[in-house]
Order: sequence, then structure tokens, then C-alpha cells
Amino acid sequence: MKNFSLIFFITIIFFLIANVLVVLTWPIYSEYNAKKHSYIKEQKDLLNLSEQDLVILHNETWRNYDKFRFIPFLGHSETDRIGKLVNFTESDGRKVNRPQSCDKNIYMYGGSTTFGYNVTDNQTIANYLQEFVGKDLCVFNHGRAYFYSKQENNLFINHVENRKKIDFAIFLDGYNERCGGYEYAKHLNNSFSLLTERPYLMWKKSSRNFLHTLPIVQFANSLVGSGRWINDGNNNILKIDSCDEKVGLDDLFETRLSLRNSFCEINGINCHSFLQPMAGASGIQSEKLLSKDKKIVWKKKYQLLLNSKGHIDLKYVLNDDTILSYVDGAHYSPASNKKIALELYKFIK
Repeated sequence: MKNFSLIFFITIIFFLIANVLVVLTWPIYSEYNAKKHSYIKEQKDLLNLSEQDLVILHNETWRNYDKFRFIPFLGHSETDRIGKLVNFTESDGRKVNRPQSCDKNIYMYGGSTTFGYNVTDNQTIANYLQEFVGKDLCVFNHGRAYFYSKQENNLFINHVENRKKIDFAIFLDGYNERCGGYEYAKHLNNSFSLLTERPYLMWKKSSRNFLHTLPIVQFANSLVGSGRWINDGNNNILKIDSCDEKVGLDDLFETRLSLRNSFCEINGINCHSFLQPMAGASGIQSEKLLSKDKKIVWKKKYQLLLNSKGHIDLKYVLNDDTILSYVDGAHYSPASNKKIALELYKFIK
């Protein structure tokens, strides 16, 4: 019994020391990684940036990745970013070089492809669209990572309720379409259930959360590629075959588009919903940047959503590309963003 107590005590001490070491050394490791980027030659050719700016773009894009804020009725949303190449505020969205004021406004909604992950402020779809429309129209980029049609509808409604002047609303959907909920919904639900638990039972749930947030546990997760939080598998954007076998994803998508179009009509807003070009179904991808499995999923998802009514298919925009259409496994290259923006301009014009 004495030996067991000694071993247990030594184990606890070792565990505490390991956590302290992770807390002290992880920031140093993180700062070391911040001095370099992971873009390969194909990506560097597309972005056309200096090595220094590539490091800046990588840091400003990905060091804030997964650092979201919670907003009622939306779920997660991007945090504010102030940088050289990536800027964002919740009120105005991703930075667009627009005039101070305009007669009419264009609000863009979508996921990370609309936000413009892995491209600069000047290389987003919204910024190129601003160049096409000139000084008479102001473009606002309200893309958010992981956002899909239901969240976009809610954000759009929030903007209308807050008396944002919206004359045109553009929605780019496809990649992130899912059954329901939003990213990190399961974890947020877990936190809420803790608050409503009986006081003498709260320790059970809080202790589980505490163990999951220990530095050594998160460090182990980073080594094995595990996500920061455990999400609802049915809410995963890669799960497209069914939604708990209740309703098809294409039917859900069509319902959400129908609700959106009705809301636009009632409020006198000129709305356009587009099924975005998707890797695996449109354009040219690099095998180094897109796995075969994910390529199959994107193509299958595109074919499924294509059956829905109420959207305009943009697949054709990248069909004639002769260079890479995507800067990574899903996000568009600057050249593709410009081509998509030109096509959107034609609809607005």
C-alpha cells in the first residue's frame, strides 16, 4: 500500500510538471512557427507575394483560426482582425476598398471562400466586385468560416433588423451546407447544460471539461491531429448522405433558399443565391493540396445540391481554367476570385 501511494504521488507530480512545461514552452514553439509559412511553390505562384508577406498572410489567416466569438442565433463568428493583409470587424465584415458612401449597398454572405481564407483583402471576391461596380455601389463582405445557408439567413435577418441598408444580397453556398446547427454546437450545448445542472452535480460535467482543457491533453491532441473540440458528427460538412435519415441535404438546402427568397421579396431586397464552384467538380486542383477522398466528397456534394431549386449554378465559371483554380483544397485562388466576381457583377448589372 505504501509503494502504491508513493507511485501515485510521483505520477501526480510528474503530471503537474508536464502541464507546467507545456504552458511555458508552447508559446515559444508557437512564436517560432510564426516566423515561417507552409505555402508550397504552387500556392506561392498563385498568390504572387513576397516571402515576408506570405508569412504575414499565413499568420493573419490561420493564427486566429478557431478563435471564434459566439453570437446569438448565429453560433460562432470570426473575431476582429487588424493586420496588413487580413482585416475584419463584425459590423462591416472583411475589409473592402470601397467608397465612404454609396447610393446602394451590396452585402455578400457565405463561408470561408467568401471571406477569403488564404488570400489578402485585395484578392477576395468582394474586393474584386467592388472594382467592377465602381463608386455607385458599396460592397460588404460578410463571409464567415464554416457558415452555410441557415447561418447566412440568420446573419442576413440580423442585418435587416439592425436597419442595415441592403439593396443587393449575394449568397455563395455549397461547401459548408449541413444538416443543422453550427460549428462547435455540441461543445456550446455542453457548456450550457453545465449552467442548468443541479448545483451538487455540476462538478461531474465541469471536471470533464477541466480534464479536456489541460495543456498536456491539448498538446497530445495537436500531435495526433485531433480537433480542439469534439463536434457533432451529424453536423460535419463532410457528412452528406443523410441527416439522421430524416430529410435529404438537398431538400433542406432548397427549403432554406425558399425562406431566404421570401424574406428578400417581403423586404424589397434584390437577392441572388449561387451554388459555388467546388473543388472536384469544377476548375483545376493540385493533388498536393486536395486529397482524393475529399475530392470525391466535394463532387458528390455538388451533384446533390445541384438538384435543389432556387439557386444559380456557377460551376461553369472555372471550367476553362488552365492554371490552378484553388489556392488550397477548397479556397479559390486570386484569379478565380476575380472571375467569380466578374460573373456576379453581370447579374447585378
